[in-house]
Order: sequence, then C-alpha cells, then structure tokens
Amino acid sequence: MNFRSVALSALAFACAFSLAGCPKNPEPYRAQGQVKLTFLHTADMHSRLFPYALQIAQNDAALGLGPAGQITTVGGAARIAYLVGRERAQSDRVLHIDGGDCFQGAPVFNYFNGEAEIRALSAMGVDAQSIANHEFDNGALNARQQYQKWATFPVLAANYLLDDVDVEGSPHLENVILPFKTFNLRGLKVGVIGMGNLSSLSSLYERPNRLGITPLETIDVAQAYIDLLRPLVDVVVFVTHLGLNGDEEMIRKTTGIDVVLGGHNHIVLQPPKVVEDCDLVDGQGRHHVKLRDADGKFVTRYCHPRRVVLAHSGAFAKFVGRLDVVVSDQQEDIAWPYDPVNGFEVVGNQFELLPVTADVPMDRTVAELLEPYRAELDLLVDLDLLVGYSPDGSRRFGSGGGDSALGNLISTAMWRRLGVETDFSLTNTTGIRADMVPGPVSIEQMFNIFPFDNSVTKMQLSGSEVQEMFDFIARRSAGRGCSTQVQIAGARVVLNCKGCDNPVVKACTKDEDCPSNDCVSGACVVTACADRIYIGSNEKPCASDVDCGGQLNSCDTGRVDAQGLGRCLVQIDPTGSYELATSTYLAGGGSGFVVLKKNTTQLDTKIQQRDALIDWVRGGNPCGYRTEHTTDDGLLACAVDGDCSPLGGAYVCACPENAAESAGGACTSNGACGAKGRCVLNACRQGVADYYRQLCKNADSAVAVASCASNVGVCQAGGEQCKFLACVDRNLGSGSDGRVLMVGR
Repeated sequence: MNFRSVALSALAFACAFSLAGCPKNPEPYRAQGQVKLTFLHTADMHSRLFPYALQIAQNDAALGLGPAGQITTVGGAARIAYLVGRERAQSDRVLHIDGGDCFQGAPVFNYFNGEAEIRALSAMGVDAQSIANHEFDNGALNARQQYQKWATFPVLAANYLLDDVDVEGSPHLENVILPFKTFNLRGLKVGVIGMGNLSSLSSLYERPNRLGITPLETIDVAQAYIDLLRPLVDVVVFVTHLGLNGDEEMIRKTTGIDVVLGGHNHIVLQPPKVVEDCDLVDGQGRHHVKLRDADGKFVTRYCHPRRVVLAHSGAFAKFVGRLDVVVSDQQEDIAWPYDPVNGFEVVGNQFELLPVTADVPMDRTVAELLEPYRAELDLLVDLDLLVGYSPDGSRRFGSGGGDSALGNLISTAMWRRLGVETDFSLTNTTGIRADMVPGPVSIEQMFNIFPFDNSVTKMQLSGSEVQEMFDFIARRSAGRGCSTQVQIAGARVVLNCKGCDNPVVKACTKDEDCPSNDCVSGACVVTACADRIYIGSNEKPCASDVDCGGQLNSCDTGRVDAQGLGRCLVQIDPTGSYELATSTYLAGGGSGFVVLKKNTTQLDTKIQQRDALIDWVRGGNPCGYRTEHTTDDGLLACAVDGDCSPLGGAYVCACPENAAESAGGACTSNGACGAKGRCVLNACRQGVADYYRQLCKNADSAVAVASCASNVGVCQAGGEQCKFLACVDRNLGSGSDGRVLMVGR
C-alpha cells in the first residue's frame, strides 16, 4: 500500500471519531500502477455436492487428480468450500466466480430441485454466477424460486431479454437475473458480465416459450455492455456458459474484454488460452469490430488488438481454478497502444488448478449444511442398494469417436425393455454423465451416470425420416470432433464427417426445412451425412462385412451365435416403417432433433430411462454364470477354491463358512463349503466387502458404526451377494462393437 492510500485510510479513520476539520466527502482510495487480482473459478458442478467414486482418466491424471486408472473419491461442495476459503485467505483482491450448471447430475437434485446446490454455493461465498442451461431443467419457475429463496450472490445473464412483468404466466426471472455486477476491490473496480447458455436451450427459440426468455445476439450484447461499463470500471470480466468456441468468437469480434471465465464444455484449459480481440481486418489492414446502430445496420469501429485471458476449470466438482492476473494502467507495462478508457490492462497471468481430492479437508459449515439433505435422501431412496458388479467398468465415450460400452449398455436396456421392444433405440451421448466405475454398482452410481428424469418415448419413422435423423446426427457429430453424439441399439450406421458419395438431397423452401439449417437454391446443403444405415437382419451368418456383400458395417458382430458368427444386416428402405425408442428429451426436439419433434405418432411409455437401465442390469446373470452348469443358478458348484479352477484363477468358492477377513481387510478362504458353495469372482467378493466396510465407516453415529461392525461379516456378505449380482459385461451389452462407425475424421 503506498503513502497516499495510507494517508487516506488514516483520514477516514479519524473522521469516524471526529466531526471537526474533516472534509465531508474524503477522496476514496483508487488503485494505480500494477495490481494483482485473483479469480477462483468453478463451473459445471452438476449437483456433485457429496464426494463420489471416480476412475481417474488419463487426462484427469495429467491434471493432478490422481494416478490414471485408480478408483478414488473426488469432489464435494464442502471440500471445494475449504479450497476456496484457503485461497481467499492467501489472496488480496479476490472474487469467486461460478460458471453455472450447478443443477442436475446427482440424486440430490432429483429430490430437492436445486435447493441444496444454491445453499451450498451461498455458504461457500460465491461472488457471482452465470445462469446456465441445466438451471432450467425443472422449469424457469423452479429456477426463480430456488434462486430467490436461497441465493446470496447475483445471478448473471446479459444475453437474455426477459419477459415483461405483465406477461401472463411469466416466471418473473427479472427478480433474480441481472446482466452484470460491479465490485470495488480495495480501489480496483471490476465489472463482471454474465452470458447464459444458448446452444443447449432449444426452447429459447420457440415462440411463445415457457422460459420467458428471448435470446440476444452474443456479439452485439457483449460489446454493448463492455461500452456501458468501461467508463465506470477498471477491469471487465465475462463469466460465460457459451462453450469454448462461443467464448473465442465473442472475444475476437469485440474489443475491451480483459478476462473470460468459461464453462459448458466440461474442459480444462491448462494453461489458459490467450486470445486476441478486435481481429477483423479491412482491405487496408486496419483492425476493427462491427457494431449495429439503432437501425440495425453495421458500423465499423477501429481498434488495436489486445490479449484476453480465457480460462476453463473443468466440471463435476473435480477442480477449482485459481487465476491470478496482474493488471496495470501504465503505458510502459502494456504491449499494445494504451487507451485510457480501458482502465487497467492485463499484463501477466498465472493459473493453478486445485484438485478436489480425498485428502482435501471439508469445510465444516458447508458439510453441516448438507448433512440433512444426505439423511433425507437415505430415507427417500436406498442409494446404497447394489444392482450389479462391473469387472472392468464401462466408459461413456468410445475409441475413435464411435459407440461406447456404456452407451451400448444403456441403449440396449431401452431397446430390450418389456413394454418397449422397438426396432431400434437411440439416446444422446451427452445425456450420459459419468463412466461406470469398476466394482460394485449402486443405485447412487446409476443416478450419477443417468441423472435426468427422462422417460422412454416410442414412435414410428419412415425410412426417409430415419435417414434425415442420422444425417442430422452426422452433421452434429462432425461439428464436435467427429465423435458420435448418439448411442444406439438394434441398428448399425456409418456416419461420414466429410460427406457421402451419393447423398440423399432433400428439397426445401427455407432453412428450417433442412437438418443442416441451410437451404440453397431449393435443396438442403449436405455436408456430413449418414453413409449407411442398417436396421433388421436377413439372418445370414457372417464373420465379416465380406460375407454380407462387402458393404461397410453390414455384419452385426454385436450378437453372435455359438459358432461366433454374427448376422448380415439390411439397409433401410426409404418407404419402410421403423419403430424407434428414444428419450422424451430428444422426442421433444432437444439437442436440435426437429425431425423427431414433428413426429405425430409419439407414445410416452412413462418408463424412465434410468429405471430401464437399472432393471436391465438387475436382470442379468452373475459373473461365472454358464448355461452348461447343472445348478439351478447357473454357477459352478464347489466345496473349496480349487473346484473353481475350470473358470480360471480369478474365482473362489463362496459360502459363509469359507470366508474370513484378514487384518488388512483382504477376504480369504478358510474352510470348505457344503451344497451351497458356488464359484464367484474373487474381485466381486472383495469389492462388495470393501463397499460394505466403507458404508460402516461412513455411518452417522458411533452407535451405528459399532452395530454395523458387529452385525456384518463383510467378506461373507460379499461372497453371498456375488452369487446373484449381475455381471455388467458384454452379455448385457456393455462393450463397443462398432455399431456407430465414424469415418472422415
């Protein structure tokens, strides 16, 4: 602190105790020169208020979350609150900014509608938050009620024009949403502008829409608020839920932003990107931006490119981002021509990613706030109930951008569900929110994997409509790194990200007639498209596509007979009829599926997708099941572990009298079984035992812990449960078989 600021502080202190000789309005302290400013950034927490099990992926391992492949506990609002509190204490000028999507992703949202999430953010002291798409999952009215009742921080979205208060049925979001908020951090004035999500809220573009929101053009709005705040603040910060591409476009086509803290794509930028603004160039090499005047016409404003810091800090409560920037209002510190209207410019930055791991202490205030919600959840639903055992886990993203093991499991569960049983099924990849972790699979994990309360909708589609739908999927996937945006069962498809040799061209009169949303000279523009679509089989055996005439992806190897042969598939007939099972979200036009929304044959089965998945898994056979086993349960009978050798060394003989627990917690065999001895997967017995041991450890009182330990022999319980817990493997559809083949990458 310089001499001038010390003098002003002393003057203010003296004036507080004496009226004589003091000016009526002493000059407030104003920062000058180089100043350090800290942002603590979170985004896309998706209701992960409680710690959860995660198998560390390679990219998370590289970011410091833990060793790749290790199953560990991460996340939790109380741990985030501890990190935020610790970093605040070690900082001078600091703001905690959240990027939204705190709703939806774990059971606490399904039962409490966002109350717990907002209370937790308020308790940890969030300074501002941008509202995002999942905040509207239970409707705009619910969002308004939860924020109005519980939020102690401003909720921001400058790009939403809210309904007039007199509009009938308005959710009155104007009571909670602001375009911006300014902060005075010891003489440094910071303006924070929010940008809500546009791409994932298709209902925003319907008229009338139930959200009471009219979306505004990103660039126009951003520049308007920059121009409004620049004379009033020193630093302009955007907190957005536009996604990485949206953030970069906004920066490049505006001038005057200093920092962007983004979300929506669930990515980490380590280090943050530095993007130049004002990147349009005219014929004379002059940089400029395009602005609209009062008549909607574009006008040119010339400007000098500046460097803008863009940070994304991940998702699912795995990380807290700390961005330290040094700002200055001195020309000698700034690498481009200085315009005093910009106040302070960013002249340096440093980013640190703080992993939210099991060794991070919990903030007591937030932990105690959340305890009643966890207790009530235990009363409402048995989240600890086991539904299966996954030997290898199941990933939600496939290699090569194609179908994934978990996606195939979920789509198969929908397709084969009693009461559904359609020709094929389809669900969106982004609706699957977590991998299935190797080990025991609980109801809570099923909620984390599939948090949305969508039910299964059936409908009839013509072959040409199926083609149109998969063409749209191809274009959507091509725009996302040529990675499939859907998971299917009962069909196989080749999606070409670079276009097809003989595309089916659809006639049109306007852009809205086209899946590509681009009508030129009476025909839809075809870029990426579905090259081959197969639904149904002619039952001809095949070992490869060659046996089916050589057409790509025409041999269904996802289901094979006793000889290991698949079946040749049949390409769709444009005039044929095909029954589809999908989610109510996609059936309603979510994620841009207009071809489904306009279908008039829809039937909502009222069967939730998550329930279909749970029931499908619970109906499976345990690990070690074989049809040739003569026992009623299909497991190999045994008396000792050696009797399980035909199944390999991974199996042990399970019965209560043949299981003991070592001092280190390992399950061992210490005797012989009678008629009830069955060979079970040793990893299953150990995994279930560890699961029950952890439940006892987490019991909510000393009495409960003692009772749990005395009444549960975890190794015996593990062995008995593994006799009937379903094995989540390829027999249930958990495996990638190339049913969605991506080409043209």
